[in-house]
Amino acid sequence: ETIRMTMDVQPASDVVSVGDKAPASKTPTLDQVGGDVAKISTDPEPVPAFYETSIAQAVAAKEPFVVAFATPKFCVTQQCGPTLDRLKPIAARHPKVTVINVEPYLLEDVDGQLQPVLTNGNLTPAQSTNEWHLPTEPWVFVVDREGVVTHSFMLIFSDEELDKAMADVE
Repeated sequence: ETIRMTMDVQPASDVVSVGDKAPASKTPTLDQVGGDVAKISTDPEPVPAFYETSIAQAVAAKEPFVVAFATPKFCVTQQCGPTLDRLKPIAARHPKVTVINVEPYLLEDVDGQLQPVLTNGNLTPAQSTNEWHLPTEPWVFVVDREGVVTHSFMLIFSDEELDKAMADVE
């Protein structure tokens, strides 16, 4: 059986790419929520250090960083939680690289639990997700001291790839 279909192929992606300057997104930090990580993360076992620095602060400080756009609780692709779990031991091997986890969707506190804000029945992207032009999640970006994206990983990557990328910016 033959099935014919047409697709629009875009000449380039709008997603922040390797070589681009990282958008200085104002992402939530522990300071803004009185140190209560449960108010800004859906990770059941969060690493508090991942929420101490915003992307904007990391860019301004001219420090290398990794930013993961991943939501363990509301992940559409079912890869966010595993991606974040894989990032944790790699981050521990690179203490000179700041790691930032960003929930890619707008969340609100409902009876003490983070719940997604829905728009027309769909998850509503956070401002930072829009600034980075992310159509899906998870995404992981490695950024050097100059604020330039050196590596970009969408959905699936090896631990070795991320480990090397982090070593490259230390």
